[in-house]
Amino acid sequence: MRLVHSCSPFEEVCILFDQDNRPAEVFFWHENDLSADCICCARALKSIKSGWFLDLSDGRTAYLNTPKRYFKSDGTVSDRPLGQGDKILVQIKRPKTQEKEAEACTKISLADNAVVFFPQENQLSFSKKLPPDSIVRLREQFHGESVLFRTAAQTESLESLRIKITDLKKTWHEILKQSTKTGILYRPLKDIFRLTALYKENLSEIVTDDPDTSTCLKAMFPNVVFRLNGVWETENIPEALDEALKVKTILPSGGFLITEQTAACVCFDVNAGTGTAVDANNEACVEILRQIRLKGLGGQMIVDFAGNKEKKFLLKMMDRLNSPAVFVKGFSSLGLVELVVEKRKSSLFDVFDESRKHYRTAADLIRKLWFASSRGALSVYAPLPVLNYIRPYLSRLEERLKIDVNLYASEYIRLEGLKE
Repeated sequence: MRLVHSCSPFEEVCILFDQDNRPAEVFFWHENDLSADCICCARALKSIKSGWFLDLSDGRTAYLNTPKRYFKSDGTVSDRPLGQGDKILVQIKRPKTQEKEAEACTKISLADNAVVFFPQENQLSFSKKLPPDSIVRLREQFHGESVLFRTAAQTESLESLRIKITDLKKTWHEILKQSTKTGILYRPLKDIFRLTALYKENLSEIVTDDPDTSTCLKAMFPNVVFRLNGVWETENIPEALDEALKVKTILPSGGFLITEQTAACVCFDVNAGTGTAVDANNEACVEILRQIRLKGLGGQMIVDFAGNKEKKFLLKMMDRLNSPAVFVKGFSSLGLVELVVEKRKSSLFDVFDESRKHYRTAADLIRKLWFASSRGALSVYAPLPVLNYIRPYLSRLEERLKIDVNLYASEYIRLEGLKE
């Protein structure tokens, strides 16, 4: 397995390639995104029947179900009704999608691989997968702590766990020091570092074009390749993204799987094609799990298998789809298998939605300029909505390139002044 990472001021892209050099997971990160687990100071903006819309500054908003208890911006807990203009601390539960605002919650947690710290709780809890003897040991040693011990805690020393809990508490206190101003106060570990820690035993190399990231990664993993530019081309990132965005996936037996995201749910349609329904359905179960991971899909899902819709068959398919990340709900009277996957990030369909074409164009232009060489002053011609995305990054581009970058509104996109 390999990790490929590219970083510009506008966004970071991280792709995990499997043993066959196919994209297995794709992550996009932007500094203004409300990604899952971000902790923010928010202002109650508008009340609706079931909850509140929150203002998180810089044009960002989120939805919050009416809370019974919440952290005020000073870190104290309140159970009085939320009022317009109140400042509270929230954690992002689900990122923004094409149709829905980001969703926030008032139950805040800070997580490590082995422990999760809950500032507003006052009890120990344990993963159901922890053996009884580990639970007894941890309960005796950490009585009174507000943490959940994950399965990985059984392999950690008591001293290591104490250090991790102390570090999470320090992080919480640092968050509270910033909480007078609305906005993002805390972000979880970037995807490139999280994936490195998760897969380092199976990785052969990591490639990045960001020097700071390269330096940090070398402390975690021995084989880090730093390339100043050209990562998108040499590592075939455009082709990997095209592969990940495909709606139709050919199955080995000659059948195919269609994957589509709608406003209501994600739909998987299995077709036998030139093969048999039995082979197509069995292969599709493996491919559906891969597509969920590859495309970052989440929410409600339905699967329409090929051919047979008898109960015995559907139960067999449900068992094949069962995995730690996927909750198999059941099947409908029409024989459609129902799944639920927690929405933890924007899917690739969200990232590359037609409504975001100006955003994507700006991302491409900023990346090209960031790694460019020039013959003098640079001129960027693009539609005004694209230029509006570029303007906040203009000073950083000019500082890096040591030249002026001029922006001109134009129906057509072109760059002038770049070296061939």
